[in-house]
Amino acid sequence: MSEDSRRALISAGRRVVFTGLIILGAWVLLVGLRGAAVATTAESMAEEAGVSQEAMTELLKEGDWSRSWWTDKSVAEEVGLRLGITLQLVVLGGVMALVVAAVLLFLGVLISLVTDRPPWLAKIRQVMRMVLVSSGVAYPVFFGTQLLMVYGAIWWEWSPPVGQGITWWPVFFVSMPITWLLVQSGHGVLADRPGGTASSYRLLAQDIAVKLVTTLLKLVGALFVVAMLMEQMFALPGLWRLFLSSIFTRDYPVVFGAAWTFVIIVVLVKLAADLIEIAYNHFGGRAVTAEPAEEQPPLRRSIPRAWLIVSLVLVLASVVVAVVVPALAPYDYNEIHIADRLAPPGADYRLGTDSLGRDLFSRLLYGIRVDIQAAGMMVGMLVIVAAGFGIAGAALRRMDNWLGDTLEDLVMLPRDILCAFPWLMLLILLMSVVGVGLVQVAMMAGLVVLLPRAVGMMREAYSSPPDGRGWLYSVLWSIPVMMMLAMAGGILYTSTISFLGLGIPPPQPELGGMLSAEGRRYMLQAPWMARWPGIPLVLLILVWVMAGDALLERLGFRSKAVWAKVVE
Repeated sequence: MSEDSRRALISAGRRVVFTGLIILGAWVLLVGLRGAAVATTAESMAEEAGVSQEAMTELLKEGDWSRSWWTDKSVAEEVGLRLGITLQLVVLGGVMALVVAAVLLFLGVLISLVTDRPPWLAKIRQVMRMVLVSSGVAYPVFFGTQLLMVYGAIWWEWSPPVGQGITWWPVFFVSMPITWLLVQSGHGVLADRPGGTASSYRLLAQDIAVKLVTTLLKLVGALFVVAMLMEQMFALPGLWRLFLSSIFTRDYPVVFGAAWTFVIIVVLVKLAADLIEIAYNHFGGRAVTAEPAEEQPPLRRSIPRAWLIVSLVLVLASVVVAVVVPALAPYDYNEIHIADRLAPPGADYRLGTDSLGRDLFSRLLYGIRVDIQAAGMMVGMLVIVAAGFGIAGAALRRMDNWLGDTLEDLVMLPRDILCAFPWLMLLILLMSVVGVGLVQVAMMAGLVVLLPRAVGMMREAYSSPPDGRGWLYSVLWSIPVMMMLAMAGGILYTSTISFLGLGIPPPQPELGGMLSAEGRRYMLQAPWMARWPGIPLVLLILVWVMAGDALLERLGFRSKAVWAKVVE
């Protein structure tokens, strides 16, 4: 057996062993969260029952955790009845994303064949690709579906089917963000190995197909997150809807049963992706992450420098706006004018008022400030820790043998355990235990949810270093890229959890929270309440993603899956 084959077998065996360790670590984490949840629940239930908190805590601990607290059905029965709908939504959405991504990449290859010359046209094509792909990532699913439903109800009197099972609308919305992530990942393969002859195009198509399938499997957690939002929007009786309703009713046996089900599925699907990738890399005669056969122009020349400068200026502008909000806002965010409640946009109120007569324009400005502040706190807390993990992992990878690979996986084990949980599920669990608020969101989302994904971004970066650069260059220069994309992720996390009512509480304005609750309640009577908050939210995420993507390419990193880790 050759050295490469032996190393591949060791790698496959290691992934199986580490999968067991990840499952064990996830179980320990769930047990710890269960204890914290019991303490929190006992405090509130003890007041209602008129008993001591200690007595209620013991009662909950000794209770039957295999059955629901409220329906007395077994947890297995509750979960089993709902799991099929969620899996159907995830599988159909994933297949649709895979097909659409393959078609878009094929069209991209055809377009690139006729636009490589002159150079200015090729640069325009590259910039347009960045705008479109970044827009796909910056397009939070809850925003898209929210606005479509608002406009549909107002203009076309269209409403989504409620409780009628799976239709193509929720499947389509599930596939949208995954499609763009797959396109970006496939573009990395195209950038590394451009075709030329019939045989090279055949190998290129083979590489892209394997890359898309493995990337889709690794994004199973993101698929579950999007499916959760779709189940909420379309009132589908799936497992995510059961999980969220159980969170609000504090039916923790069902909560942890559903969470454990998701963990098992995510871990096993990611294991399958790793094994497929290992087998293809070492036994397929062609490596997914192989270097190009002939020297290619550095990727840092693929986009104009002016585009990077414009992106960074927009990032700086968003920060400046957040800082000077008190000078820009005509009113305080909680200043009530009850006589002008639900006033339409006009001279006194540029974007109208809400149900309490508060100026919507002022609240939007303060909402931008809150989102940037929350994301900035997250990035500030995680950057040093993420850099430490990145340096340790890259240094071990330099050994270039099975021992170095094993030690790197061991260093990354805490990250893999946390990534076994779909990020929104874990964030909801944490917020249900620690309570709502800006500091709580920043700490939980930053250190527990965003940190492992930031480490994953750095790992992708040093795994595909720029030509002629060493591992230390890759780690250090991936830090500003990680910070840019982590800011976008922080804004997305803050908005999503607030949209679900577990993030930053009113009256403090937050863009995701403004889309929910009153935004939906008054969408027919005052459509501007649901229309405006989503626009600055998408622009914020778009600006930070484009800046991170532009910096990524100008620095010469080949991997196009770096920022996909933020929604893994």
